[in-house]
Amino acid sequence: MTKNIHKYLNNYAEIEVQALLNFPQCKKYQQVVIIPAFKESNLFVERFCHSVLASQNVLFIIVINQPDNYSDSGLQQSLWQQCLHVGVLSWQNKNMTLVDIDESNSSLLLVDRFSTPIAVKQGVGLARKIGADIALALMSVQNITSRWLYSSDADAHLPDDYFSSLSSLENNVVVAYFNFDHFSSDIKIHQANQLYQTSLRYYVAGLEYAGSAYAFYTIGSILAFDGNAYAMARGFPKRSAGEDFYLINKLAKLGEVKFIRDTYIKIDARTSDRVPFGTGPAVNNILALQANNQAYCYYDPQVFELLKETLIDFKTLWQNREQLPQWLAQRKNIVQLSLLAIGLTNFVNKQSGEKQSQFEKQLTVWFDAFKTLKFIHALREHGIKNIDFATALKQEKFQIK
Repeated sequence: MTKNIHKYLNNYAEIEVQALLNFPQCKKYQQVVIIPAFKESNLFVERFCHSVLASQNVLFIIVINQPDNYSDSGLQQSLWQQCLHVGVLSWQNKNMTLVDIDESNSSLLLVDRFSTPIAVKQGVGLARKIGADIALALMSVQNITSRWLYSSDADAHLPDDYFSSLSSLENNVVVAYFNFDHFSSDIKIHQANQLYQTSLRYYVAGLEYAGSAYAFYTIGSILAFDGNAYAMARGFPKRSAGEDFYLINKLAKLGEVKFIRDTYIKIDARTSDRVPFGTGPAVNNILALQANNQAYCYYDPQVFELLKETLIDFKTLWQNREQLPQWLAQRKNIVQLSLLAIGLTNFVNKQSGEKQSQFEKQLTVWFDAFKTLKFIHALREHGIKNIDFATALKQEKFQIK
């Protein structure tokens, strides 16, 4: 166990890990997958149990949860009972039950967070954190041998090369994310989800075109991250949405982020009210717009042009740190206003005494995925409004991959 993991488990891990004290040492797994489940059927469990992956010695941690503003636990209780019947119960303690999958060397570790619901504001973030903390604790005592914690969702179809595709990654890679594709047999939902998916690809392509160090997808169902790095980042933030974005944003500052381009996770396209924002609510919004013959609007490609200019201009910021007003005056007015809105002055004042290498390193850390998004939103607030996404696609200069 590394010092980082030891510190994390002692100071930041969720209380559920304490129930693992008598977890059988004889149970050894090569891989671990964490899935939060709220208002889900057992289809994803059946899919896993009958997949190639089930023969690959995997611990499948399912955190069956519900928020404290939701009173009907029927679906959660049903999923729990159905999971108990996929194999043989081999261990249980408090709110956890281990089920060995029939004719397999893999298991389900069921975590009950519906009997004691999760605070609504902590939502899926806490559910993911509970699962990942449990996985890290088991990793620390060699019940899990891989350094990777895989994060997914009930609507994800995991490919046969899900684990093997990370086997050759170098140690400096601390987070990997897989390619993805949404699909639904309902043509309207499928088309709405494809539109939203294109907007995700457009945004990342725009960041890449601009030269951002944070040009990556932040989707909870397609992530895998190094256990030690997860501990250093202090785990998933306890949020009802956006937890994946904030985690990968922190992990990206600790090492390399790798896109596993040739390995696709198929994701069921569906509407959803499980989280306040994200794919499900976005699809709901697109369907509502289409029903009213309204266009789906998204970022004007101009924001990526201005982001690109700004990142290039940052190369001269250290030399001009003592004359920040003059440096800003040489930028376009909308860029000046947007940089001031996100706190550039405070950053420069705090870092003004640093050597150039350290200043520029801290600038990259400060102007992270979150600050980049805030900068783009500031550009929008100061005049570059969202436009019809179909028009944006015709005007953009970068290639969507």
